[in-house]
Amino acid sequence: MKKTIDINLGGMLFHMDEDAYAVLSSYLEALRRHLAATEGREEVLSDIEARIAELFSQYAAGSPKVVTVFNVQAAMSTLGQPQDFGPEAEPASESSAESSSESSSESKDRRRRLYRDADDKVIGGVCSGFANYFSIDVVVVRVVFLVLGFFTGFGFILYLILWAATPKAVTPAERLAMKGKPATFENIRQTVEEEFRNVEGKINNAESRRKVRNATKSVGGLIASLVQGLARFFGMLFLVFALLLGAGILIAVFGNGILQEDAQISVTELLGIFLPAGGFGKAYFWTATALVLIGPLVALLLLALRLLFRHQGLVQRGLLGAALILSVGGIVMMALLGARIGSEFREEASVVHSVLLPEQVQTWNLAMESTAVKGGVEFNFNDDDLDESSWILTDNRIYYEGIEIDLRPTVRDKPSLEWTAEAQGGSRRAARERAGGIDFQVRTDSTGQIFVGDLLNYAKADRFRGQRVQLTLYLPVGHRVHLDSNTSAYLKDVSNTSDAWDEDMAGRMWLMTEQGLAEFK
Repeated sequence: MKKTIDINLGGMLFHMDEDAYAVLSSYLEALRRHLAATEGREEVLSDIEARIAELFSQYAAGSPKVVTVFNVQAAMSTLGQPQDFGPEAEPASESSAESSSESSSESKDRRRRLYRDADDKVIGGVCSGFANYFSIDVVVVRVVFLVLGFFTGFGFILYLILWAATPKAVTPAERLAMKGKPATFENIRQTVEEEFRNVEGKINNAESRRKVRNATKSVGGLIASLVQGLARFFGMLFLVFALLLGAGILIAVFGNGILQEDAQISVTELLGIFLPAGGFGKAYFWTATALVLIGPLVALLLLALRLLFRHQGLVQRGLLGAALILSVGGIVMMALLGARIGSEFREEASVVHSVLLPEQVQTWNLAMESTAVKGGVEFNFNDDDLDESSWILTDNRIYYEGIEIDLRPTVRDKPSLEWTAEAQGGSRRAARERAGGIDFQVRTDSTGQIFVGDLLNYAKADRFRGQRVQLTLYLPVGHRVHLDSNTSAYLKDVSNTSDAWDEDMAGRMWLMTEQGLAEFK
């Protein structure tokens, strides 16, 4: 029967038998003597104890087993003995350390772990961590992130996610694991000594910079004042820009709206044409928009304040980090909204309507006529002369210039006129219901006059889901038709023997042949 001893090693509690405790104490004491003249001795010992605790945890595999002499010897074999690295208080030669490391590490775990490299960072050390993990130049990784960021926007999002999810390499053991080196005694010691040399170098560099600044103070003072003045000027510009951008967004949402020619309509009302109903409506869109913009706005404000007052503390960095995380959340919300809208264009359906034509007529005249609309706001999505994207919004309905006209020959002895209402939806049933809800006016008289309404309309609740009307006039061979000049914008791929463009067919008389329309003179 053996006594067990409870010890705290590297912040973890272990149960050890007496023999194992004695061996471990002797090993740690030997390390302490070997590191007597080493800079950062206590930090090295602390990292070694943390590495031993990690190895003990792996041996126990989560169960409350007692650490034995065999476990201690296995950990010592992994880390190495102090005498393997030269005499006490003298650093091992580079060649001997490398040969010893190479000979002893073949049986050790060289698996790399992904960390952020805080010692070689521009923003968060993500690119340096990836460069260490894949053993490539950090410049290549940074260029890849920049290209993905500027051309797709995905690089910036990915960087923020990795920044939040990837731990930072803090201890020497973690920095060794980041580079794929075994956490042996000698490697940990060399890492700590290198950090102390880097700190000394930074202090010396700071002292040198101070001396240079003092030597050139008379000349540099003027330049510094100029730079500070420019920084404050640009800081003020950034601050004004951020405030104007935020004010513009608030006016667009809560103000009177946007003005186009004689039409005044709020952005929120305009979005109601396209956004889906339910949980993905206007409130969802503006929440996502605000989250997306909060990151750039906060960044502009903090940059302006930093340029104006030359100060950036932990609070400012915390605000920027929180704002960027909120922006990522807004981007995710926008992606979900886009997916929802896209799903409502998945299926397409149509409903066919027939229009009676008078008999004994062989010469026709096809013309557009203005659709009567009571009230509402009219606006256009483009500014061309034809107003091809005219919209009118009333309280309950949407009027839209989505009409296409075609003329085709028929083998029957009587002409016919059909108009097909088409719409899209998340299912064929939803698409068919939207198509059935389209209203469109066509009228004829006994002289062969065909008057086509220039706007279709549907309920506002249906949203815009590809609603359109395809009107087709079927004429027997030998019938003539005059296309009024106001049909120019509505003709769509009308077949004719002279290969005339659709807009050039308007204002002329045509004869129906088996090959399509031929100009009648």
